[in-house]
Amino acid sequence: MRLIPAIFLLIIIVSVQSQSIASITLSDTVSHSAMVNARQKTVKITGRVGDKTECQVAIRVTTTSGLTSVKHIAAKNGLFECRYPADFLGAPALSPCVLFIDAAIGQDFNVAQPGHEQAEATVIVYGKQAPDLPSAFTCGLIDRAGHKDQKSVQWNAVRTLVNLYLSSSGAKSASAGRPGFDLANKTDFDWFKNNLTVYDFDNRDRDWSKPLLHRPTRTFWKSVWNTWFNSSNDNPVDGNPKNNSPGNFVPYTFSNDFADMLIMTVMRRQSPKALDDNLAQICREGAENLMAMQHRVASNFALKDAAGKQENYTAGAFRYGMFKNGEYMSEGNGWFYNPAFRDYEAGGVLNGRAVWALGETLMADPHGVIAPTLRESIAMALRFCLHDGMLGGYIKRTPQGHIYWRDAGEHAYLLLGMLAACKAEPGMQVRLTEDGKPVSLRSLCIDSLNALTDLEKPEHGWSIYPNVDSMAIAALAEGASLLKKEPAAVRWRTTAINVADAWMAAKVDPKERSIPSVHFGLRTGPDRMTYVWQSNGKPQFFYYQTGHWIHALANLYKLTGELRYRARAEAMVSYLCGDNPFSARLFNELGAVYNWTDDTDGDGIEDLLKQDMYPESTAFCQIGILHLIDGIIRRENQ
Repeated sequence: MRLIPAIFLLIIIVSVQSQSIASITLSDTVSHSAMVNARQKTVKITGRVGDKTECQVAIRVTTTSGLTSVKHIAAKNGLFECRYPADFLGAPALSPCVLFIDAAIGQDFNVAQPGHEQAEATVIVYGKQAPDLPSAFTCGLIDRAGHKDQKSVQWNAVRTLVNLYLSSSGAKSASAGRPGFDLANKTDFDWFKNNLTVYDFDNRDRDWSKPLLHRPTRTFWKSVWNTWFNSSNDNPVDGNPKNNSPGNFVPYTFSNDFADMLIMTVMRRQSPKALDDNLAQICREGAENLMAMQHRVASNFALKDAAGKQENYTAGAFRYGMFKNGEYMSEGNGWFYNPAFRDYEAGGVLNGRAVWALGETLMADPHGVIAPTLRESIAMALRFCLHDGMLGGYIKRTPQGHIYWRDAGEHAYLLLGMLAACKAEPGMQVRLTEDGKPVSLRSLCIDSLNALTDLEKPEHGWSIYPNVDSMAIAALAEGASLLKKEPAAVRWRTTAINVADAWMAAKVDPKERSIPSVHFGLRTGPDRMTYVWQSNGKPQFFYYQTGHWIHALANLYKLTGELRYRARAEAMVSYLCGDNPFSARLFNELGAVYNWTDDTDGDGIEDLLKQDMYPESTAFCQIGILHLIDGIIRRENQ
């Protein structure tokens, strides 16, 4: 598990700083909650215009299906208010969707105009089921009939949302705006495919009746957009690393990033009206490509690294990643061209998340065409992560004798996948040794949950890192809910509650944070927390961790019904949806989430927003939001 997604530490980003909180804001629209039940039939839009107490405000609402409505109102005493859809001529009745709301002082929404002031917010409308969350960041623009791009059924919606993002105030703040951009223009579409999407368009239209080296199918998400890859991430197309021309370095995915995006995509299948018309095929192809990254024979695929060390990765372990041309990532190439980057060592940060993705895929379609292969792949991975990995020292035992994979956080990822698969097939048999007796998946889940509770420390936690503890909480709460009749379930539940409450009680030094603290930072003591991650550094906020905590607290809310967990999770969602110092959508129109933001001047308010959208932040925030919506729907229907 990477504390900070290392891939962006080398990126050179031109960015601008927000000097102060915007004079127009929609924070009031989402500060209580950014989620609305469609049964309310209306969304109240409220905002403030600062010292411009009497002025005209233009309000625009765009839905995930690409419908746009505009209303002009007058601000009075510094406030403005209207209701959607009632006050918007021609707007459709409220139904599950995501609404992107813009408010601008004046008559238009031209963020490129000097002096223009505009604020943004996202509202998530749910019903009996969750809405489909936006997905232009990962969408391949193919529908189930095979129609592509302008001919696909999702084209109009994707075009509207991409255009909206690139003309937004948030994109301008992140130095990503492109005035006049239109996805329908070939030049702009080509720019989008190279600079903004992580879907592999370059190989989308080849003949997929034959594999591309180790890559068997079409659906492939890169870890970053095409133009990011360069000689520091070496795998030159022409074999010459000194040729630094654009396009000479093959893009790749990490197996864990790919797994994250697959989980997010599989969870979107719960929506009755998914934007991606061929969502079932996308999930199948994605799972097949992930399974293609798994080592299936007894040999060790690890190479000696620059220091001469060799890991022991045998059958069931996942490769570090794959280039889009079907080559495997290994020591010395791709990200690991830099010998200082060692995410693969000591068991790596790959296997737990890969198993999680395969478990979610099996749970979503337990009788599908690839279900037998999924079961085989999960069983092989569990054999490595719960037995064979002992040879490399990656597996450990608690003082009570329970086995766990690497550390509490990585074990939690693995366990989430096990629990997802267990929902589909609790009696699934897993053979941990060649000649040993098969063990049921349910039994392995129980032992693995017990391992997490064994590892809890006296101050109620597993580590100082919020990503580690949040995933352990999520797994324990999931296990306590699924296996609630087990005698140990009370202990799992209690441990999850105690750790979550200890984190929620942790305070940040007021000198470090001058506005409310909704995020989780490093836990520096039983009741202390900091957002300063590096010695003598300034506060930073990592949104993949925010997504993890939304997930963890959502699972606890589902389990206990305690409103304090829902309230903290909703506060983090509200922040992502516009209740932040930038008055911007950090969970944006593309469905993407920025990697992190910075407080560069140390005044207690983050002020640096940059275009660094990433799979981890995007996937984990969407996963967390979907779990939270699920919990709210369950509780409201009880």
